[in-house]
Amino acid sequence: MEERDLQLVLAWRNHPDVRCFMFNSSEITWDEHVAWFASVSRNARKHLLVYESDDVLLGFVNFSELAGRVVEWGFHAAPQAPKGTGKRMLGLALEYGFTQLRVHKVSAQVLEGNPRSLALHRRLGFTQEGCLREQHCDGVGYQSVYCFGLLAHEWRIAREQAKTA
Repeated sequence: MEERDLQLVLAWRNHPDVRCFMFNSSEITWDEHVAWFASVSRNARKHLLVYESDDVLLGFVNFSELAGRVVEWGFHAAPQAPKGTGKRMLGLALEYGFTQLRVHKVSAQVLEGNPRSLALHRRLGFTQEGCLREQHCDGVGYQSVYCFGLLAHEWRIAREQAKTA
């Protein structure tokens, strides 16, 4: 992700169809967004990626390095992105994470109110590792948070199986 992508990524992030699935569902101001970008751009443990298809930006992925080559990711596709964008974008992001960053594990937390993301993680080969029951309060009520993980060797096996299918 580059500075020129900031306006578009912020517009996606603040779109009601995206924002409703975020842990922080408040609208982000331009100044907050610019400050966030400046901060993470200086942090070698943060990796911000944009997904592009046919010269059109369609999504955003964030890897945050934890410890021991484990990362947590977050992402969102553009609200108008065509069907299948998420799976293509995240497949490429996993390829980048496991081959370029050489991570051991990608972990994720997904709100129970986001069934598309829950299903997508399962389709990508993630294992549900736990459920933090009613962990997140969105101001209206409580939602459980599902924890997922995908190990490098699991990803390699799934990738090879997909090639032969």
